[in-house]
Amino acid sequence: MPPGHTEENDHVVADESTPLLTNSSTGTTEGPQSPLLPKPSTTSNREDEEEKPLPKLQIFFLCFARLVDPISFFCIFPFVNQMIYETGNVNEEDVGFYSGLIVVAPFPISLA
Repeated sequence: MPPGHTEENDHVVADESTPLLTNSSTGTTEGPQSPLLPKPSTTSNREDEEEKPLPKLQIFFLCFARLVDPISFFCIFPFVNQMIYETGNVNEEDVGFYSGLIVVAPFPISLA
């Protein structure tokens, strides 16, 4: 009888010694003779593989893109007010409000 079973009602009583996994076809618990994970090989696969060099050029371009992105975002600040005034058909006193909406819009969108 597997651990945790009682004879009177065949009800499983779980305690700290009850195995978490059982063999679904036989209802028996996995023992040391049938491991869940394959045994690690004695020879290391790392020895067989060649050491691949670090892709320094790709890393450089990624760092460059991360550096240039905020610069390209902040370069629109001097021109946004003029764009709103000329193309938006809004009153001159509302230009600041709408330019603020344009500047802040990417932040909530990036959270989605």
